[in-house]
Amino acid sequence: MKIAKYDSEGIRKKLLYVIDKYKITLNTLSKVTGIDINWLSDYINGKREIDDLSDNLKGFFFTDLIFLLSDGMEIDKDERIKGVIDVLVQIFDLKYETISLYAGLEKQDIENFMNDTNSINYEKKYKLAAACMMLHYIFKQPIIYK
Repeated sequence: MKIAKYDSEGIRKKLLYVIDKYKITLNTLSKVTGIDINWLSDYINGKREIDDLSDNLKGFFFTDLIFLLSDGMEIDKDERIKGVIDVLVQIFDLKYETISLYAGLEKQDIENFMNDTNSINYEKKYKLAAACMMLHYIFKQPIIYK
């Protein structure tokens, strides 16, 4: 499947936004995606398009990464943590009880948070966020390694 030129241009704009606003470097993007830094530079300068990547999986990973680094970072922090918990539960089949044990919280705290993010205090949110981010990091394998 090829990504349309329009999509490639939109991704380029989002990439430039990420570089400008969040100071993400091409070196970092190259390390995360496995895409050659020269290709990334050419892409920014309009000399390449997403569908020029020889590996479609890298292209999809790159596209998703850019959207997450731009639009994904604009999502409310509590909603982001809820999203990570959803991934841990739906994709990795973890239970709220397991997450609560790693976070040092009660299972009810997790359930309450998922129903109303304001139902637990900041200390519990911090414990929950730290545990969930670490669990997600441990379980998630980048697509380039699969």
